[in-house]
Amino acid sequence: MSVPLWSTAGIDAEIVRQVALEHGLPNRVARVLCTRVNVEDIPLWLQPERVPYTSPGLFFDMKFAVERIGRSVTSGERIAVIGDYDVDGVTATTIVATTLEALGADFRCYIPHRVDDGYGLSKDLVDRAKDGGCGLIVTVDNGIRANDAVHYATELGIDVIITDHHEPGDELPEAAVALVHFARADDATLAILSGAGVAWKLASALIESQEASALFESQEVTELRKWHVGLAALGALADIMPMKGENRRLVREGMRILRTISQPGWLALCEAAGVNQATLNETGVLWSITPRINAAGRMGSAEIALSLLRCKDAPSASRLALEVEERNAERRRATTTATTAAEKWLGNTYSAGDIPPVIVVAGPWPLGVVGIVAAKLSDAYRRPAIVFADDGRELLRGSGRAPDGLPFYDAVRSCSHLLEHFGGHSTALGCGVLRDNLDSFRTALTSAMTDYTGLVSVHHENVADDAWLPVADDYLPLTEGTLETARWLADLGPYGPGYPPYRFYVGPVEVTELTPMGARKHLRLTVREGQSFARLIWFNPPDWAFQLERGVSLAAVVALEVNNWQGREQPQLRVETAYLLTKPVVREDFVRVYRLLQARRKLLASDIGQAFRPDVQKPVQTIFDTFVDLGFAYLEESAYHVVEQAQTQDLRESIVYQTHLRAVAVQAEAMGQ
Repeated sequence: MSVPLWSTAGIDAEIVRQVALEHGLPNRVARVLCTRVNVEDIPLWLQPERVPYTSPGLFFDMKFAVERIGRSVTSGERIAVIGDYDVDGVTATTIVATTLEALGADFRCYIPHRVDDGYGLSKDLVDRAKDGGCGLIVTVDNGIRANDAVHYATELGIDVIITDHHEPGDELPEAAVALVHFARADDATLAILSGAGVAWKLASALIESQEASALFESQEVTELRKWHVGLAALGALADIMPMKGENRRLVREGMRILRTISQPGWLALCEAAGVNQATLNETGVLWSITPRINAAGRMGSAEIALSLLRCKDAPSASRLALEVEERNAERRRATTTATTAAEKWLGNTYSAGDIPPVIVVAGPWPLGVVGIVAAKLSDAYRRPAIVFADDGRELLRGSGRAPDGLPFYDAVRSCSHLLEHFGGHSTALGCGVLRDNLDSFRTALTSAMTDYTGLVSVHHENVADDAWLPVADDYLPLTEGTLETARWLADLGPYGPGYPPYRFYVGPVEVTELTPMGARKHLRLTVREGQSFARLIWFNPPDWAFQLERGVSLAAVVALEVNNWQGREQPQLRVETAYLLTKPVVREDFVRVYRLLQARRKLLASDIGQAFRPDVQKPVQTIFDTFVDLGFAYLEESAYHVVEQAQTQDLRESIVYQTHLRAVAVQAEAMGQ
């Protein structure tokens, strides 16, 4: 069976033409858009600002939460806001804290320490809130599984409001006076919100309940709401929430706000990260901003990051941003050490073809970096990974990450009898296991992932692993890697789970020049396709890529991006993966055969041997079958006949040719390079 190399193979060209014409899109952009979005949904997809925001009132308990907080504000009762130490938790805490501040509430923020306190609402945190004189606890980005802590708070006479987005356990913490969570809502789409998104809904409800009073001035409300949208967008991006529905509008509008807002803490953070606020995009947020906010909680206390986002004066903001930068440098060093050790353990434990369908590894690494290491392993091996921090105690605490679309959470839940605790969602979770149960948990989880997905042990660099899947959304001729197309693709964002960035197949191309960059950490390739040339940028390529020779044939899966450097925009083809092609049939080979076919009007396959020297002959059957597939020729009485006035098409439109390209693609390791 012939397998397409890209998702656009076989797409209706007339539908694409109509979509391109109606919406003013380049044909290549219309092609990929039609693979992801129903034609009737395209107008709304292109203008996510037309997607209505869901009402906060769709959460059943929102009115109870607003009323209870309102009583605290009126009476002067102190409120404890208990958040989380990651970006989603810090931004959620900032949203609620700034709202309470605007309301004139008496409140305190408590961010758990990752190592000392662990995740979420606990009895110790309840005691801390009690000692701090708090009569009401509001959780953000946590609490939906904190049944014992909620009961404990109630016994102490403290009311609890839960706002969270994580998966609930078998029983909800019903002792809470309000559960603002998708499990208690009238709209299933609320499940796509991050913790900051849920906090934003609470803040919106609180502001709306007070807007008619003298507590708010119009400009104050406007600026506060803008800042909240920006913070909620950060939470959605950092927590890898699905980019559909109102999340697309939220992130689109939030990014626009973050590029223009003058909040001192945000400006200081952008300056410390070395990013241009005016041109910041989602990729810049994920690469430069969220790691720094996370670093505060990973390598110390997230309260530094919270203080930075709440800061209102520039000198204090600069000082806090410097502290965050120092934590980020520590995080980088620790991550490199832990990732190297984890990779070494995998290499010593499994042979090249026996990497299990889920990776479970433990080591003497800081708890604050195990989530990052899990993400790196998951990306590298294309499977779920859980990394535990072993600090010598019996309880090992860890974090798990998984590619979007796998039933990771369900598989872990099926093994939860071997865990001391766990929680999270489909792509990210946290858990704890006793040292003596680690091997049993690894075995059980491997079995569960196999049962759920059918995955078997495979080497992550074997091209045949995913041979049944397209490797890209579409192919991309080098002539179409333009700035205009790159800008259109950027405008089709934001991207995330359920809507990943578009990827393109480039090839076959000939390597004409190689230039190592960044102390041989990165690589710039100049490649040729016919008479067209382009540069490919490859960050952190495998070692074999630096050994490529000029003249070799290559195929690459790339992202077409807008690269903004020193105020100048240029298109950038960034390589995500690449393959050597062993003796591929290229355009020049097809041209030679087609010219001969045109001259003779019909041609036997055996005639090729007479037309070309043996050293330049290519697989003849592939050429003829491609011609027939594209309508350039037809087969009759053992001879191939030219089709008069055939419609011009790219050879890569042929499934036959795509199958050929797949067949000649190999990784350098497989060739002993």
